[in-house]
Amino acid sequence: MADSKLSSEKLKSFCITLLRQVDVPEADAEIVADNLVSADLRGIASHGVSRLPIYIKRIQLGLVNPCPRPRVIKATPTSLLIDGDNGLGQVIGFKAMNEALALARAQGQALVGVNNTNHIGIGAYYALQAVREDMIGICLTNASAHMAPWGGIKPLLGTNPIAVAVPAGDFPPVVLDMATSIVARGKILLAAKKGEKIPLGWALDKNGNPTEDPNEAIHGSVLPLGGPKGYGLSLMVDILAGVLTGAFFGGHVPSMTEDFTSKLNEGIFLGAFKVDNFMPVEFFKKRMDQLISELKDSPKAPGVVEIFMPGEIEYKCSVERLKAGIPLNEEVRNELNKLAKSLKVEEEI
Repeated sequence: MADSKLSSEKLKSFCITLLRQVDVPEADAEIVADNLVSADLRGIASHGVSRLPIYIKRIQLGLVNPCPRPRVIKATPTSLLIDGDNGLGQVIGFKAMNEALALARAQGQALVGVNNTNHIGIGAYYALQAVREDMIGICLTNASAHMAPWGGIKPLLGTNPIAVAVPAGDFPPVVLDMATSIVARGKILLAAKKGEKIPLGWALDKNGNPTEDPNEAIHGSVLPLGGPKGYGLSLMVDILAGVLTGAFFGGHVPSMTEDFTSKLNEGIFLGAFKVDNFMPVEFFKKRMDQLISELKDSPKAPGVVEIFMPGEIEYKCSVERLKAGIPLNEEVRNELNKLAKSLKVEEEI
C-alpha cells in the first residue's frame, strides 16, 4: 500500500493533541510537534512523528518530565550551563538555543551546554534558529550508546550528531546535519518497523559480524562514519555534549528505545555567533552565493545531474511536502492511531 499523505498542519495538530493528553503544556507541545513534523518535511522520517510513541511512553513511565523548569547552573557573559530538568529534548534544546541567541545578540557569540535532557530530534532545527538571525548556528548532542569504538564490538558511544547551519543570499542556507555513525540509528529502527533489510555496512550484530537484519543490528552496533574518523568525531561530540556539560556520556547513556527504567540525562552543546563579527552580513552572503554557485556549476561526474549543497535536498523536500503533503508510512500511521486510542483521543490520521 502506498504511503498516505497528510498536511503538515494536520499532522502537527494531531501530535499536539496527543502530547497534551500526557500533560505537556500547549507551548511545549507545539515545539515538539513542530520539530517532529519539520523532520518529516525534510524527508528525515527516522526522526519524525514515528518517534512520538516512544516519547509519550517514557513520559507515562515517569522517565521524562512533561513540565520541566530548566535552570541556569552557571553563567558567564558568553556562556551558560543549563539543567534541563529532564524535559523533552526538543523543548529544552529550543529554549537553550534561544538563550544562546540572546547572549550572541549582546556579545557577538555564545556557547550553551545542557545536561539532564532527552532526545532532541533533528539537530538542524536548532542550528537554523541562528540562521534566521543572520548568525551561524551549531548543535551537537550525545545519544544512547549504540556504536562501538573503532575496532570494538561493545556499544559505548552514541551516533552523536553534528549540525551546523550557515546563512546564504539567493540560495537556501547551507545545513550540515549528520550522525557520526554511517547511518542514523533511527533508520535501522524504521527498517525494523517496516520489515525491511538494511544494507551491509550499516551495522554489526552483537557478535561483531556484518548484518542486513535490522533486528540483529538493534542488538548489535551501528558502524561509525568513515571508520576511525567517525569514531573520533563521535568521541569529540560526547566530550563536548556529555563530559563537559555534566550529562551522562559514553556507555552510561541508556537506550531510549530499550531501557524503560532509567532516565537518559543526555547533553547538548550549542553555539551561535554573528556573521558581522567578521564582515558585513550582506557581503558574507554574496561570498556564500559565489562559493555555492562555483560548487554547483563545477564539472559533474558521469551520470550526475546536479551537485547539491548540504541540506539542499532536505530543503527542496520540505518545499514540496508543504504543498503536496507528508507521506506517512502505514505502519507509523497505525501506531499513532493506536496511541491516540489509548490516550482516549477520538481523532485519527
